[in-house]
Amino acid sequence: MSTTHTALDWHAHYEAGRDFRPLTDTEKAILTEHLALPRDTQDARALDVACGTGELARFLATAGYQVDAVDWAQSAVERATAVSDEVAFHQLDISGGDLSSLAPATGGYRVITMRRALAHLPDRTRTVTELAALLEEDGTLCVITPHADRHPEELRGICLDDAEIDLLADGWQHSERAEAGDSTVLLLRGPKTAPASYSEKRTPKPAAMAGVAVVVTNEHGQVLLGWNPSRTVWELPAGKVEPGEAFEATAVRELAEEAGLQARPHDVLLLGTLCDATHGFTRITEIARITDYTGEPAAREPKLISRWEWHTPSAVRSLPQPLFTASAQALNVVWPGLLPDVPPAHHTPRPAKDVSLTFTEPATAVRLRQQLVRELTEAGWTDTPELRRAFTSVPRHAFLPEQPLAQAYANEAVATVFDEDTGRSMSSVSQPEMQAVMLRRANLRPGANVLEIGGGGYNAALIAELVGPHGSVVCVEIDPYVHARTQRFLAETGYADRVRPVLGDGTHGAPGHLIPENGFDAIIVTVASNDLPWHWSSQLAEGGHLVVPLRIGGFTRAVGLRKEDWGLVSTEISPCGFVPMQGAGRWDDTPVPIGETGYGIRWEDTPPAPLDGLDRALASGGTELWTGVTVEGGESFEDLQLWLATSLDGFCRMDGDPDRRGPVRLPKRSGAEAIVLGRSLACLMVEKREHDEATGTSTWEFGVQSFGENGKSAADTITAAVHTWDRELRGRATPQLTVLPPDTPDSCLPAGNVVAKNHCRIVVSWPGRDGTSDSAVGRGTVQGRSDKQWGDR
Repeated sequence: MSTTHTALDWHAHYEAGRDFRPLTDTEKAILTEHLALPRDTQDARALDVACGTGELARFLATAGYQVDAVDWAQSAVERATAVSDEVAFHQLDISGGDLSSLAPATGGYRVITMRRALAHLPDRTRTVTELAALLEEDGTLCVITPHADRHPEELRGICLDDAEIDLLADGWQHSERAEAGDSTVLLLRGPKTAPASYSEKRTPKPAAMAGVAVVVTNEHGQVLLGWNPSRTVWELPAGKVEPGEAFEATAVRELAEEAGLQARPHDVLLLGTLCDATHGFTRITEIARITDYTGEPAAREPKLISRWEWHTPSAVRSLPQPLFTASAQALNVVWPGLLPDVPPAHHTPRPAKDVSLTFTEPATAVRLRQQLVRELTEAGWTDTPELRRAFTSVPRHAFLPEQPLAQAYANEAVATVFDEDTGRSMSSVSQPEMQAVMLRRANLRPGANVLEIGGGGYNAALIAELVGPHGSVVCVEIDPYVHARTQRFLAETGYADRVRPVLGDGTHGAPGHLIPENGFDAIIVTVASNDLPWHWSSQLAEGGHLVVPLRIGGFTRAVGLRKEDWGLVSTEISPCGFVPMQGAGRWDDTPVPIGETGYGIRWEDTPPAPLDGLDRALASGGTELWTGVTVEGGESFEDLQLWLATSLDGFCRMDGDPDRRGPVRLPKRSGAEAIVLGRSLACLMVEKREHDEATGTSTWEFGVQSFGENGKSAADTITAAVHTWDRELRGRATPQLTVLPPDTPDSCLPAGNVVAKNHCRIVVSWPGRDGTSDSAVGRGTVQGRSDKQWGDR
């Protein structure tokens, strides 16, 4: 609900010279008793919400607080500022504005007060939740409200009764209540963060078992819920279908009858039917989505719904009161993944209908998105106007509805699907800076045709912004749940007509009828791949770019590749971390156990060797050999990892619990670089040598542990490779990858180390090493071509 009219009314009130009821002596005594600061307290901050002309704010300042105060009436702020400079006064739309913008730079407010204002707000639950987020850990929210039992009926609209006060206190761990004449003072501490619960109503009549639930959002992207006092649940506008009535008509009628909002049937998007059972009956619920309407919510049927409130979708996850089960199920259809552990219902989706939803969002989301873009730009990630425009335009939070806005706009990857057995992330929205890197490497241009492997929707929307209205985006996702999320979120944000989501195994590329005549200009893979399937190269246009998190020797690198007529050549490469590919591209990285030692070996891109006898070698103890090669704390040595993985015969990764006391000193990171030689083993380790207290930097030395009769030989091999990296490659050479078909003869390979995959042969070269020039890598070194090119398959 917009507070525009309310703000104008109060502006006129204060502009006319009128004021507000002054603080009573009883109120002052209660505030002093409960909010007084201990002696010598420094930097205690307070916020007075709906401050009027500032009497309570000045009272808090006199008590020793540093006070911010806000009101929705500009005239009130001007009058308050003219009276006192001890308080920082601000004008802000209390109900629909960006309350989180008031948060102190560090910490939070020790006290937030709201006097004689809460009853005026249409969305008390959401507003109080947003204020709670501004408190410091042990902070207090103080609400002073006129009590309904002590005022005549005609003043009921400015009061709260006992039931409403108790409802407000539900969301807090500690609450105190004091009476001050005709008002009640409520002191709240410790907001609850328990997950949402769900509740059934009493046994319904059989005729009420087929109905429509209406999910309507306002200009701030908030969803409308009503409080049912008799059944003590929040619920969506909903009702039964009258005989012969279309679902769209039911949605429009119920929204008007229950909440006073007017909508048109052709603005209703039906998302499908939910079917479950309750009280021995089959319940059929059609989900209706509405974003375009007129009017303001009003409790037209107060015995059924006593009031309507707008709620931020992510905050619905922690409502202090139960949510009606059928409403929770409907919300999870609109925003898949929004609510956890909702009782199941079978959803039959409807075919897409030509109804355009109007996307809206809170001011907080806009501010946080702009802040994220500034951070990415300052760090050099969004280094083009096109990238900055894309990240500014696409609402990341809309693809992460289950996350608080601050988390949705953090420069971090956010997992959305977990493996039930292992707890590992199976799908996520990638870190924005990594998305910027990969989008830049894809060399996207307006009008380009792009294939994305991996769903979620956010990255596809960024691509759509970069290629513009004349480009195309196909997004292939294997997980039905992630695919459903992708479809819904693209529809919610207005990208449904610019991105084509496809349910399928991305290992096989795009379906044939969606491949452009000359191939895709770019293919962006957003899951880690252990191979480069020939489908990708064959569907890529000549000169097109493939960007993929490629796994080599157990290490994942974000690789940009350009297609030449004979294969692919890398343009850029950098470390990254992505969830693993599923389907035909899935790989098994389960370690092979070394007897009963608790250690294991992971073989990737290297033929497995027998591990017989290694357990005895470990048990007999090992030796250490230090290389003399050091790195500074924070210094990257990812190139060393790739060098060892591609240049050492028998290369593997050794796994185990790094905190376990045992013969092998494993690093805290995942596994140690190692080689197996006969019944012997050697693995890389690193140890701190020096620490500079002044700069906070440390120096670390590489060493090698070896076990078994051939351990020294294995250790010497790793040590020599480390010295080669330090002498010839470190800071001097950048690895380059040349990718050719799997049957390419050795005579046609460029100089470098060959990694054999199922679908290709990858040559890892180091231009500049031993005098090798860039021209010695790639096209110039291919002596001939394989008889069978990828594009011919």
